Amino acid sequence: MAGTPFTHVWVEAPFYSNALAALPSEVTVLYAAPGGDRIANAGPAQGILASSLVQYNADLFGRLPNLRIVTRTGIGVDNVDLEAATAAGVVVCNTPEGPTESTAEHTVAILLNLAKRIKQGNDNLAAGKWGPRADPLIGVEVRGRTLGLVGLGRIGRRVAHICGVGLGMHVIGYDPFVRAADVEPLGITWMDLDSVIERADFLSLHLPATPETHHLMNRERIGRMKPGAFLLNLARGPLVDAAALVEAVDAGGLGGAGLDVFDPEPPGVDSILRRHPLIVATPHGAGLTVEGRTRIEEMAVERLLAFFRGETPMDVCNPAVMGRLRAAG
Repeated sequence: MAGTPFTHVWVEAPFYSNALAALPSEVTVLYAAPGGDRIANAGPAQGILASSLVQYNADLFGRLPNLRIVTRTGIGVDNVDLEAATAAGVVVCNTPEGPTESTAEHTVAILLNLAKRIKQGNDNLAAGKWGPRADPLIGVEVRGRTLGLVGLGRIGRRVAHICGVGLGMHVIGYDPFVRAADVEPLGITWMDLDSVIERADFLSLHLPATPETHHLMNRERIGRMKPGAFLLNLARGPLVDAAALVEAVDAGGLGGAGLDVFDPEPPGVDSILRRHPLIVATPHGAGLTVEGRTRIEEMAVERLLAFFRGETPMDVCNPAVMGRLRAAG
């Protein structure tokens, strides 16, 4: 806020873009320290540009008495203890609009990879083979098939538009915070969760990780999916019971799966999720595009600058802190 010194910012992960050039010249940029204690050099920082690997908890906030704001370069704040941040008087922001297009496109890319058996075709060719033109190389067309979306926020709606308008898919969706009338103009038929799970040929998850969504797709719900359907998770790893997913794919209940997120991250080097022939997996990289990274990083820096100009930054995740700061100042 206005009057709060801004002399140091700590950056958890290297920036791709030149967004840091927007910082005032008198601000010193500190980068995560090598080794186990990554915040060892973060003591002077009033602001943090956070990624996803450091846990921002009460212990961290206790070690950084100068800290006033943490801005997350991305959507998820599941590595930030919002209650602890609020207790410490630290504002937390995220950048939810930054990765929307990149993540939606990545979702559709994985969906088409699964439908067209691109991974299997690539592996077949790399192994010195040429066919045969039979399973597992025979794919399906997606036009006229049903896409089920669980979560109808920015990314879910953009996926719906690409697949509904661009690919001719029938789109159904569920979101506990969205009304049918809100999404009907977007070509999405709102249904209850069970109906979406049971009717989808491709089921794509776009929800945050919360206690309520932990293992949303458990053994019982995965078992209710259509035979041969595909499950995609590009949201958060804990949404899916990975063991139950692998069992369903191995048993032939599902045609395959597409994952960009895992629990834990990264998955173990010996995890079957890394090498399963029917699972397309990428390393939490859906937002890793030139445009996506640039938007996220520029937005994160702008939230810092807004805060230290005395303004309320966009996308504050713990607004109670801002209320206290305004009342005090």
